[in-house]
Amino acid sequence: MSTSSTSPNAVAGAKYFSRSSARLTVGISVSYERDHLLARGMGLEHLRELLLRLARPLLRRGGYIAYSGHWEEGPENFTYDLLRLISAEQEDLSVGDCETEQSIGRLLNHSAWPHYLKLSPRIEAQWIHCCRVLRITQHMAGIAPAAQVADDQAGEGGDRARLNSAICLSSLRRLATQGMFIANPAFPTQEFIAPLSARIVLGGKTKGYSGFIPGVFEEASLALERGIPLYVLGGFGGAAEALAEALLAPARSRQDALTVAWQEAGTPELATLRTAASATDLPVGVMSTKACLDALHRRIKAARPKLASNLHTGLSNDETRELLATRDIRRAVELVLRGIKTRLGLDELPA
Repeated sequence: MSTSSTSPNAVAGAKYFSRSSARLTVGISVSYERDHLLARGMGLEHLRELLLRLARPLLRRGGYIAYSGHWEEGPENFTYDLLRLISAEQEDLSVGDCETEQSIGRLLNHSAWPHYLKLSPRIEAQWIHCCRVLRITQHMAGIAPAAQVADDQAGEGGDRARLNSAICLSSLRRLATQGMFIANPAFPTQEFIAPLSARIVLGGKTKGYSGFIPGVFEEASLALERGIPLYVLGGFGGAAEALAEALLAPARSRQDALTVAWQEAGTPELATLRTAASATDLPVGVMSTKACLDALHRRIKAARPKLASNLHTGLSNDETRELLATRDIRRAVELVLRGIKTRLGLDELPA
């Protein structure tokens, strides 16, 4: 079922959210960086195993997994891996104890324009019991009607379409993090989609991305901004490794990956996007590449002195530093789940 918001930059505060009715919602940022994993003696199956071992106990507790993957099958996309996991868990539960009050969580797929245009009604209906798609439209991202690109021109809209796509991606990450209101025919008033309870990041592109900065960078920055528990699995390469290195770096240092020059060298198309962005007023809440990187650097510097408390991991400082560097899948899963259980006051996380 598709959903949409009735106003741009839909924002929700904690006062609209009853903690007693809160559902655990964990955002997972993950993408396959082949060369990084190969250099560590790992491959795609190791990353998939890590993702599923993190997701399974959260789903068994009834928690939602927020993952903004696209809907085209491929090695860089884990949407269908999560959907198949949820479907299998639902089937196992249905043939088990019929008296149980346990329920299996679902996938929340925040999907930005124009990426959701590739999702067919047939595919969405096929997975409706496992997934809820939340479409972030150009209107929701705060793009003025005159600046919006027609859906049928998304692939041919040139610099404007690329700029609007980047704006929608940035808005998606903020709305997923902080929560959002949407219009739903099943409710007489706007429905509130709860904010993230925690964010897990692993892998992630550092080059060839389509937003203003790497998605893992922006999602981590938003988690730091809002004080959401942040679990950075840096031992598996990608943007998460760059984040981990920055968090573990000396107090006053700034890593190359957090500079515009380094980002443009790896993603030449970023220069064109930055030029297009500088020629217009970006919507409220959407920041330019330089502003995004500067904000992330400030938040990382502020977090360095006391990593465990500033990342809100629920772990000790030594355990938090271990999580940032470990390449041991079992240990990474153990630390993340222990931290989530402690930080969010959960009674148990079924294995």
